[in-house]
Amino acid sequence: MTFYTVFNVVLVALLGLIARFTDKNQVDKEKGGYTTQNLVIVAVLAAIAGVINTGVGNLWYLANTSLGPLGGAMIQGMFMWAYILAVFIVRKPGIALMFGLIEASTEVLLGNAAGIGTLGWGISQGLAIEAILLCVGYSRFGLITAIMAGIASSQFGTLWSSVFFGWDPSYSKDVWMAVPVNMISGAVFSGVLGYILASKLAKTGLIRSSRKK
Repeated sequence: MTFYTVFNVVLVALLGLIARFTDKNQVDKEKGGYTTQNLVIVAVLAAIAGVINTGVGNLWYLANTSLGPLGGAMIQGMFMWAYILAVFIVRKPGIALMFGLIEASTEVLLGNAAGIGTLGWGISQGLAIEAILLCVGYSRFGLITAIMAGIASSQFGTLWSSVFFGWDPSYSKDVWMAVPVNMISGAVFSGVLGYILASKLAKTGLIRSSRKK
């Protein structure tokens, strides 16, 4: 498990560097603390995502029970699209982690089978996205950054799954076989989808208005 953890930390670092040196969509870093509007947007979006992800979680449990880590990996990326959307709307440090805690808490209240352990996914996935944004200085918000954040959060979420469910990468080849599937799932269902939704919202003026001082 130690090697698997180190592998994931190194992977997130590499993904962050890729985003930093390839994403040309650079914007000025937002200054100041959270506004009331920022907090409301994050809370509402996280609560909605929590409801949706509770349903997706049932599919994940089914796939994981039937096919093991490889089955869960195919669906893992479907959980973080709203995380990406949130950080692209409110471009400030800590938003992804805050979002993850609220979203996961909503799932706990709605009866996620993992109970309080659900918070582990919210924390791990949120921290992975924060790490990517830290690498780009919270100033690059293009498709590449979204994809890298989606991949990182998907894989870090599986790291928590391994800890929570006791999967031992030393003996379970499926955990390693799931890595590329996780990356593709996170890139498409979280990164690309989250970016598309953020781009659509940008045209409505919501993102612009949420950044007014």
